Parts: sequence; structure tokens; C-alpha cells
Amino acid sequence: MNEPSIPARLNRALDWAGLPLFALLLAIGIRDYRDRGSVGWPIGGAVLALVSLWVIYRGMPRRSGKTTEPP
Repeated sequence: MNEPSIPARLNRALDWAGLPLFALLLAIGIRDYRDRGSVGWPIGGAVLALVSLWVIYRGMPRRSGKTTEPP
């Protein structure tokens, strides 16, 4: 069995930890925008959520052991 090391597990947890926080920021931004707030909050929340998803996606091939380089 090939178990990942503690730093690898921590790295994976940090990748996923941002997603709920940015989703919460997006939800709060949408609520504030509906209450006549700035449109910048929902846009900022959406951008940060997309960045968080990109970070998770970017780390997947690295963690699964697949590389893009030819052997």
C-alpha cells in the first residue's frame, strides 16, 4: 500500500480548504448585492471560487502519480 506522506496530505487539505471559504464569500456577496450592495463582492467571490477550483484541478494529476512527460 502506497500511503501519501503527511506533507502531501496537508497540501491536499489546503487545496480543498479554500473552496468552502470562497463559496461562502460568493454567497455573502450575492446576498449583499441583492440588498443594493456593490457588484464587486459577488464578482470577487466568483473569481476566487474559480481560482480555488483551478488549484484543486491543477493538483490532481500530481497526486494521482500521472505525469505529462513521456517516459
